[in-house]
Amino acid sequence: MYDFITDLDEYFCEKYANYDKLCVLEGYRMPKMQTSEVRADGRTYAYTLPASTMRLAAQEQKAELLIALKKQMFDKTVSFSFRPMGFFARCKNRYSKYGFFRIFRLTMAKYNHSLEEVGAELDIMPEIWRGICKGKYLPTKNLIFSMALSAHLSLDDTKNLLAVCGYELDFTVVKDVVVAYLLGTKVYNAGMIDAALAEYKVENLYLKREKTEDNA
Repeated sequence: MYDFITDLDEYFCEKYANYDKLCVLEGYRMPKMQTSEVRADGRTYAYTLPASTMRLAAQEQKAELLIALKKQMFDKTVSFSFRPMGFFARCKNRYSKYGFFRIFRLTMAKYNHSLEEVGAELDIMPEIWRGICKGKYLPTKNLIFSMALSAHLSLDDTKNLLAVCGYELDFTVVKDVVVAYLLGTKVYNAGMIDAALAEYKVENLYLKREKTEDNA
């Protein structure tokens, strides 16, 4: 196992926010969410602690709980459907300075990537990629994650691409937490990316990998 997986585990415990899944883990101790304090005026005020208090990072047995959670993980974030946009949406996407069509090109130029180079690194049908590059389709969230990892984008630039397509990082979703860690810590090595995705059972991305006898 790569050494960085330990750091990823720490990050995951700090960020993962699907409390419905956390609270039902055997051994999870529900924290006290109500507390009070005496303020300068002498009065006692009661208040509710933030939801982040419920994350694994605050649990004494977080390592054991994380192992139990990993055993339950499976990736259900499938988004392989690319639907053509309507006429007005396509015009807005292509001609607005805030549309994906323009922001995508500016972002790739910032990293000295051509659209052809980016597409060549992805496991996607050429006609779909051409449609995205021409402003006919919007990319799915999974495709944006895949582009970001293969093109070595920063986390902030990835968030920007997500936003112009109507998406955002959702830390109740395992995939979003793992991808955010990889981009935020600039882990772009293919072997390390694959190890992190496998550790957290993240699938359904468009990352192109060489086929071997084991996965052919």
